[in-house]
Amino acid sequence: MKKIIILLTILIITGCKSSEIKSHASGVFETDDIIISSKSMGEIVLLNVNEGDILKKDTLVGQIDNTQLQLQKKNLENAVLSAESRLVNIDLQLSPIDEEVNKYKNEVARFKRLVASSAANKKQLDDVTSAYNAALKKREATYDTLTKGNIVILNEINGLKIQIAQIDDNIKKSSIYSPINGVVLTKYANAFEFAQMGKPLFKMADVSTLTLRAYVTGDILTQVKIGDTAKIFADFGKDNVKEYSGKITWISEKAEFTPKTIPTRDERSNLVYAVKIVVQNDGYLRKGMYGEVVFNNIKDE
Repeated sequence: MKKIIILLTILIITGCKSSEIKSHASGVFETDDIIISSKSMGEIVLLNVNEGDILKKDTLVGQIDNTQLQLQKKNLENAVLSAESRLVNIDLQLSPIDEEVNKYKNEVARFKRLVASSAANKKQLDDVTSAYNAALKKREATYDTLTKGNIVILNEINGLKIQIAQIDDNIKKSSIYSPINGVVLTKYANAFEFAQMGKPLFKMADVSTLTLRAYVTGDILTQVKIGDTAKIFADFGKDNVKEYSGKITWISEKAEFTPKTIPTRDERSNLVYAVKIVVQNDGYLRKGMYGEVVFNNIKDE
């Protein structure tokens, strides 16, 4: 594939004499596009975005109808209240039995004193002791029954609250937010349309920085590395060329054939390597715009 050497005549804003710049690579500016899709199913009751809008991260821009979810949540909240009303106050329920236990405990102590002074016989002490032990077993059995009953109810309540948390998550997903600071590139849906989960709603990108995907030949590749800086020349037409600073953030490990739309410096080479150069955008750079690259650490003879 035929390649050409691109010479750019740059008009310096300060009025200096223009000079010819030999580029080491050229490419196209790209953005990392994000497609925002519906996370919920239902009618889109609001979608306040238009192509070209600049949005801040976490801005609420749309809403999908969540009426049924709200009703389901209310029903579960009522079920929680009903279950909580069945919980038993164990201390209150055990209070009469505790009084009985204390009564027999005191009687055992009294009859021990009486037996010791020969004022009562051992059978009477044995009878009171048996009644005391029976009261203790009754308390233990009642406590066990009441505790297990409360555990069953608490597990029921916990299950209901988990369902409420799931519904809260779905309610949150029915609200549409901007995930990044960026500009809306394309709008795919409108209010009052029906959205399925995964339906694309709009596409946006962070354009504060753009990436120039350029292609270099093998001889250039050996002279650059990730982290190197470069001058980027963007052509705005009618001899209006602006210079930007960029930094290499990625270099392809595999060679590929030169893309038809990307000329390279070396006409003899068919195989090139893609590199990505991040450039801060001053508001004038656009996705799809061409740019020329001069790597700062390469000195042409």
